[in-house]
Parts: sequence; structure tokens; C-alpha cells
Amino acid sequence: MKKTKLIPTLLAIFFIAILWQLISWQIGFPTLFPSLVDLVKQVFALFTVENFILTVSTTILRGALGFAFAFVFAFLLATIATFSIFWRNFFHPIIVIARSIPVISFVLIAILWFSPPYLPVFIAVITMFPILYQNILTGLEQTDIMWIEMAKAFGKSPYQRFVSIYLPAAKSIIFDGISTAMGFGWRAIIIGEVLAQPLHGIGTSMKQAQAFINVSELIAWTVIAVGVSYLFEGIVRMIKNFHFGFSFPVPAFYFHPTTSKTTHIKIIKLQNIDKSFNDKFILNSFSNELENRMVSLLKGPSGIGKTTLLRLISKLEKPDAGQITFTSCSTLAYSFQDIRLLPWLNVTENIAYVVHAKPLLKQETNNLIGYLLKELELTEEAYKYPHELSGGQQQRVGLARALAARSEILLLDEPLNGLDNALKSRVIDFLSEWIAIYKPVVVWATHENVMLNSPLAHKEGIKIRVIEIK
Repeated sequence: MKKTKLIPTLLAIFFIAILWQLISWQIGFPTLFPSLVDLVKQVFALFTVENFILTVSTTILRGALGFAFAFVFAFLLATIATFSIFWRNFFHPIIVIARSIPVISFVLIAILWFSPPYLPVFIAVITMFPILYQNILTGLEQTDIMWIEMAKAFGKSPYQRFVSIYLPAAKSIIFDGISTAMGFGWRAIIIGEVLAQPLHGIGTSMKQAQAFINVSELIAWTVIAVGVSYLFEGIVRMIKNFHFGFSFPVPAFYFHPTTSKTTHIKIIKLQNIDKSFNDKFILNSFSNELENRMVSLLKGPSGIGKTTLLRLISKLEKPDAGQITFTSCSTLAYSFQDIRLLPWLNVTENIAYVVHAKPLLKQETNNLIGYLLKELELTEEAYKYPHELSGGQQQRVGLARALAARSEILLLDEPLNGLDNALKSRVIDFLSEWIAIYKPVVVWATHENVMLNSPLAHKEGIKIRVIEIK
């Protein structure tokens, strides 16, 4: 715990202790309101009670079971609701009712339905379920659509997108819900044990102490319950702060790009493509043929449709009319103008995101990433997170991620934004070599004549072609 948090916490505990002792002195009746010393003695005395471990562990087990049932049901229903408006509307009134009914109503009814050992579990499930459902649903719904589109563009399956995008993006909100639900659920467990009186449990021991007017023991059990609650909150916080990454080490070996041996001509054919937004035509009967023997530069002012065309090719948008066909090319990589790095992954992990699930040897993957970091001058930023990078550095990480996929189609949307002229020239030289080696279908949206005088323009078998978008 940081010093800034530790000092106020210790002061708060000290304040409570002093206040307790002052009230005890004022009342002057230790049987009903024990002193702080007597209370501390009683708490330590509980640890020597024969069934202490069994009592505490039984209550913890009931709490764990209640949380497990509540979380599984909440997670399944919230996931369904995230991707289905029908089911979201169907579940909504049920959740509202469950959240609005007083816990005591559930308790009184449950006493008639369940035997004492299971009553606390049922109450915990009913108490925690609405909180968990709402937080999980909120977290999943707030996942940035730009990250989802990035994963789609790189061919991630729905399951991969859910695990690698939705869950990490929603993690903070979900764990906040878990912390809140466990706080309410833990109290519900104790209430259930007090009312149902199962054979073992903290609530049962508290009820017995109350029956014998043993206030010291009753409060001591309360302290134990609070301590267990804080313990679980600490565990939840540790898991929340744990970093789930790919843990790729900085490569120690050099990567050697291998010239593509394929003789296939890769072609993207666009036929009579129409695309409009809000009744405004962006593309109107657009036709063209893109292939890997040339680099296609999409030229035109901002808002003319360059990015829209790239999104159509990547299938992030569907044309209103027309057809796009692919010949000898199926895999695709996209360097986005708005970058779309995943904030919970560092630079190396963001690049690795597009290759880690492919059947590559781990060392080859490491070498590839190291090579791209070196050539794009990002080696010193290998373990930094997106928020620690400049705009130009983020742009180069997005470009490195697209190149790391080594796909048959390479879409570049203003990949040189934020770079000074000298660095821009070096990146263009590197891109020229990369494209000449791997020969993907390159579609490059730009407002600059960046490639017309580049080394790529003089590579044998590759031409620069300008396509004006009007």
C-alpha cells in the first residue's frame, strides 16, 4: 500500500479505536459495551475455540458457492444481453425486480424453502446476481468499437475478440462489480446464518453469543467477519491489477525477411461500388482492379472516401451496391489512421497480438517483432504502453502490427502521420524493401506524394499507381 493511502487508513483505525474506548468509558458497563482491551482479548480468544477454523471456513465456503453461482449466471446472461437487444430487453425487468425486492423478503420466503445450510447460499446468490449482471453488462457494452474493428480486420474470430478485447476492456468495471457484490453478499451470508441457524457458521456463532448476552464475543465475531471481508477484497484487488499480457521477451536474435516465392498474382476487383452515409454518396459506381504487382495510392482530399474504400476492402463496411472479389488473397492487415492500440498491452504485446495465435515458432515471432521494432526505431519503447508514446510512435507501432501479420493484403491509412520528414523518409525506405520482399496487395490512402520518388518506385516488377478518389 502506498504511503499516501497507508497513513489515512492507519489514522482512521486509530480514530475508531479511540472513539470506541471513550464510549466504553462513558457507558461504564463492560458486559454490554466492552472496552477495547477486552474486545481485543476476545478476538484472540476466538482463535483458540475448538471449532473456530470449521466455523469460519464453512461460512467462507457458503460465500464462495453463492458468489460462484451468481457470477456464472450473471456472466452468461450479461454476455447474451450484450450481443442481443431482444434478450437485453427480456432480462431487464427481471433484473429490476430482483434488485428492488428487499433482501428480508427473500430471506423470509427462503426460510420456508431451504434447509438451514443452503439458505445463506440462496440469499447470497439473490443479493449478488443483479449487481454482477449490471456491471458485467455495462463493462462489455462500453468496449470501444474501434478495438473490435481492429481485431476483425486482422481476422480474429468472435471468440478471440471476446477473450482478447471485450474481457480486458471490461475488466475494471467487472471487478468493481465483484467487489461491491461480495460486500453485499458477505453480509447476506451472515444474515442468512443468523436466521437459519445452520450447525456451523459465523452467523450461527453470533446468534449464540447474542442469546447468552455475550456482547464481547458477539462483537469479536463481527470483527472476524469484517476481517475476512477485507481479505477477499484485497484478493479481488490483486487479481484486478494483475497484467494479462503475452509476455514476449525482447528478441535476442535477428530476423531475416524471406523473399516470397509465390508466382500467384493477387488481385482485388471492385465492381460498381456504391457507398453512402446519411444519403450522401461517398463512392458512386466505383470500379478498379488492385494487384500485388503495384502499390495503389489512393489520393484525394480528406472526407472524399479513401478510408471508406479501405473499410470496404477489409469488410468492416458493406457496399450498398456492387461487388468486391479477392483472387489468391485472403489474409489482411490494416494500419489504421486512428491507430487503435490496445491500452492494456505494451508495444511488444500490441504487435504480437496479430501473430501470437498463428502457428509460428515462438523464437521466430520474437525475432520478427524485434526486427520491426529496430527498423521502425521503436526498440527503446518495446515495453512502454500506448499512453506513454507520442502520436508518431503510436503510428509506427500500428504500422509494425500490420507488417507483423505478413498478410496478402496490406491496407495503409495515412501510416506516416506524426512523423518528421527525416523519419518519414527512413520509414518509406524500409516499407519499400518490405513490400518488395513479401509482395502483398498494397492499398495506401494518403494526401501526399510520399511514394512517387521512393526506392519502391524503382524496384523491379513493382509499380506505383495513383488512384484519384473523386
